[in-house]
Amino acid sequence: MRIQYLTLPPQFLFCLFRTPRETAHMKSGPDKLTKNLFHFRTHLHMEIPMNETLTPPKNQAQDILLEEVLKFIEMRSFSSGEMILSPANDPHIFYYMRHGTVEVSYSNQNETQITVALIGAGEFFGEVGYFDGETRVRDILAAGDVEVGIFTTDSMNRIRAANPSLYIKFIMYLAQRICLKFRRIAGEREPLAAYADSLSSKRTGIYTVSKPLPASLRHSSAWHLISTRMEKFKTELFNLSHKLQRNEAVGSPDPKTEERCLEVLTEFNDSLSEFKQTMAGTGYEEVMWGHVFMEVFPYFMRSQFAERAYFKPKGYAGDFLMMEHIYADVAKGEGKLGEIIDTFCLKRPGSLAIRGRRKLLREEIARLCSQHAAEGKNTRIMNLACGPNRELFDFLQQCEHSEKVEALCVDVDSEALQYTNQFVNIFPHRASIRLLSENVIKWSIGRTSQQFGTFDIIYSAGLCDYLDTRLFRALITQCYNHLNPGGTVILGNFAPYPDSIFLDKILRWELNYRTEDDLKELFAPTPFKDNVTIISEQENVNLFAVATKD
Repeated sequence: MRIQYLTLPPQFLFCLFRTPRETAHMKSGPDKLTKNLFHFRTHLHMEIPMNETLTPPKNQAQDILLEEVLKFIEMRSFSSGEMILSPANDPHIFYYMRHGTVEVSYSNQNETQITVALIGAGEFFGEVGYFDGETRVRDILAAGDVEVGIFTTDSMNRIRAANPSLYIKFIMYLAQRICLKFRRIAGEREPLAAYADSLSSKRTGIYTVSKPLPASLRHSSAWHLISTRMEKFKTELFNLSHKLQRNEAVGSPDPKTEERCLEVLTEFNDSLSEFKQTMAGTGYEEVMWGHVFMEVFPYFMRSQFAERAYFKPKGYAGDFLMMEHIYADVAKGEGKLGEIIDTFCLKRPGSLAIRGRRKLLREEIARLCSQHAAEGKNTRIMNLACGPNRELFDFLQQCEHSEKVEALCVDVDSEALQYTNQFVNIFPHRASIRLLSENVIKWSIGRTSQQFGTFDIIYSAGLCDYLDTRLFRALITQCYNHLNPGGTVILGNFAPYPDSIFLDKILRWELNYRTEDDLKELFAPTPFKDNVTIISEQENVNLFAVATKD
């Protein structure tokens, strides 16, 4: 039999088993890699028949390959919560999930345990550390009773000695899987930026440098009406601001001037709908809104609410710190005028609706959990795009059967999860709380391999307003697939309301508004069909679609 030797170059192996960032720095040369690649090069210098294919096996062949390989290794069972792998473990071991699910997590500098993955049956973990010999950086615990196969250096040597052809196919199979992982990572931008980009609201962003008005517009009746009104508003706000600042300097409160400021802001807000009608059909709508914004920018940006909504430091307006500011309902801003404008923003119907939905969701969660508890059942909850999780912990603070509650709180922003653990989850309860960092948009369209399991309640307060029809329906279907029979999904969406022009056109906090009929139409082609009820908080601004899986 003719024999050929397979020796893969260090650069190739480096690309397979190092991170994309490290791959980009390969110019440092192979000497730097010698230690990490020695194990690989030794095992890949194989004698194999010429007629053997080196293409990684696919589909059914993969199952056959794995069954053959698993005969050479030890299978071990772990109980729920038991540590399987940690940074202290020997790096020359990797694992195969035969049954169950494991949780991959880390602790940040504030000791918040953040889950980054839930790995299910048929997956490997620890294989990158095995091949490069680097220290582990994640803890992996059993999320229930699990059975795993354990690959050690000895077991890999046994496979190589007994069946070289099987061994090389297995190595190529592992290389392919690792390449797929890293290709996915390399194709993603920084998680929050990618998440913000995937949100499907109108995405017009912030206003750029002001553009000069065309001559035809400057002399039009439409612009004359708007500019006259804006000049009057700006002049009065300047005079009030000057008076407030002078009074503040001498420590002299002036309730009458403060009240007039709020009245002027309300008059401005009421004018926006008329502005919109006046601009309609001119072809210069965005130019005119840009000039309206330019006139009020120096005043409104003194408000913490307005500044965060407009500049969107996390890429989208409704981040967890914005929610916390609205929940706290304490005006903050630069100087007295900034606080007054912040008060105005916090009293708008949209802010009232956000505080109202916190109460509504707490009551809905309590109602459903009480039904399960009365039947002696536990309740599994998943909160999507969870933010600070206030409504969930409001419920737990009053729950008398919290030991029967297990919650998975999912958000792409790990800072939101850290905040939940440090400032929200601060009272005694017996519920099981897991904080998972994941992109819910990717989960909705099936682009993650997370093994979430099934739930009795899946809800989201403030995600769907940002989704287009396609993504919203994908989310509904994914929720259906992850509900237990009899489980309930609760998805929130703002309805159209007159005050939205202020958020849309001045602060550029733009949403996809939907009516009751719109929400029912979204659910109709999904597995829920017409089995959906629409409820609302007391402002009737934030609607919630509630549907039950048969």
